[in-house]
Amino acid sequence: MKKIMTFFVLCFLVVTQSVAAHTMTEKNLYEDMDPAADNAQKILLLNSLGLLGYNGQDMKLSQDDNLSRMEFAAWVADFFQLEADNFEQRANASLQEDYVSSLQGDITYQEINIALFHKALELDSPDATLTKAQYIDFIFEHLNDDMGGHTLAQMGGFIAGPTGVIEDVKTADGTAILVIAGKDYPLSGHPRVSATSDKAEDWLGSTVELSYLTTATSGHGHHDGGHDNHHDEQESNEEAAALHYIQLQQTESNAVEEESTKNGWLIPTIIIALLAVLALVFLKRKS
Repeated sequence: MKKIMTFFVLCFLVVTQSVAAHTMTEKNLYEDMDPAADNAQKILLLNSLGLLGYNGQDMKLSQDDNLSRMEFAAWVADFFQLEADNFEQRANASLQEDYVSSLQGDITYQEINIALFHKALELDSPDATLTKAQYIDFIFEHLNDDMGGHTLAQMGGFIAGPTGVIEDVKTADGTAILVIAGKDYPLSGHPRVSATSDKAEDWLGSTVELSYLTTATSGHGHHDGGHDNHHDEQESNEEAAALHYIQLQQTESNAVEEESTKNGWLIPTIIIALLAVLALVFLKRKS
């Protein structure tokens, strides 16, 4: 019996090994997220940049709920890479750095403007609160606004990455490396990829229409300036950067690939079921 159980465990590990990766897509980012929703790519992108996180309790986004100051503060701490070990500590770290004035109640547009945009945005209703869905649209709309020579993404330690056809997919020391325009780009430890498959080898020949690199340095910190040397930092860190967000162009072949990926679980499931039946038959015969 022990041998049979060991055999089943090994079979399960072999079958599931291909999906035990750190790559996140629209399908596994949040429990309550529809991967086909109109704002799915926005959510994935903002999550990759550290501008959209979790609530400290579960893996749900709850887009229709108002965004609390506590949750926003924790996300800001992630974005600026403040030192903290858990959700509550991250929120308090943002409070100590004056990114928020309180952890009570719901965040307003003006408070977001102060924390992330140096008060540069002209707002119609600055004192209005907003849902998480509205926050997603708001941040995405202003993601590439020029704030004195830098964008919001650059403040968090991200720079625009390569676009074009993925010419080759290599692996070195367990890290996937994409070759785009003849140059190697390693994936970060926990990349976000808008694609039909979370396996890098399946992206060969696909076109990257948008990407972001995470640099070796941390976020650019305080909202009171300190960004004059950003251009020099970007150039010096580009060589050490890794791909953290990849958005692949959706084509008809991608749809076929997605269906193939879904069906890829069918054969392993059938094999495991057959093995279970055979094991039961074997045990009955022995008894």
